Amino acid sequence: MVHYIGIDPGNKLPLMITLDSRGRHWLTDGTRSTVVYPTVRDNTGGAVTFTYDYTVDRATSLLSTVDPIKSDELPYNPLIYVNWLILALYRLVQSHPYGTLGIARTVLDHDCLFDSNQLRVKIQGVDKLYVVKRLLPRRRGNFLIEIIARDNEQVMIVAEHTILGLVLNKTLEVELGAAETQAKEIMAEILDFIWECNAEKQRDPKTDQDSRDD
Repeated sequence: MVHYIGIDPGNKLPLMITLDSRGRHWLTDGTRSTVVYPTVRDNTGGAVTFTYDYTVDRATSLLSTVDPIKSDELPYNPLIYVNWLILALYRLVQSHPYGTLGIARTVLDHDCLFDSNQLRVKIQGVDKLYVVKRLLPRRRGNFLIEIIARDNEQVMIVAEHTILGLVLNKTLEVELGAAETQAKEIMAEILDFIWECNAEKQRDPKTDQDSRDD
């Protein structure tokens, strides 16, 4: 998969752009697919850059001309929905400008912590200077957040701040077909944690100048 579009409101299936072994790009919901061509194709210097502008409505319209594959063995079980939730959350995080949230880096990768090969979103905050104790030198730290698809059909949120000692550890049950709604709920948890990190930094008046200096 190279691009996640969203979830079809009709059949609750994910709409994705995937790359096959021959280098072709496909639009698919897992039951039907069609070859697509990116709107931007840059092959300068051997590098290929693709830009997609497919919306959910456009994707469903394109797939409506293709007959779906009917099979009792299609892998639409709760584990698949867990990964769809991670994809929806990743798109939601990417929609926020980094400067407004203090996020330095966001990565979508496969989880190796539990050797489950499920998707994981990792969010790292911008390094800032903090006064932990008044008489000690300022220390540089950031927040680290991970949202992990578990192989037990759950999503785990793990967050900590490297200096402030703030932590968040929460496990959520996945609701089938509700990836967009649950992604917003998880995003709210993330924003609350980031706000708490920022509020903690502002408690000591000395840090007010630190935030202006960063």
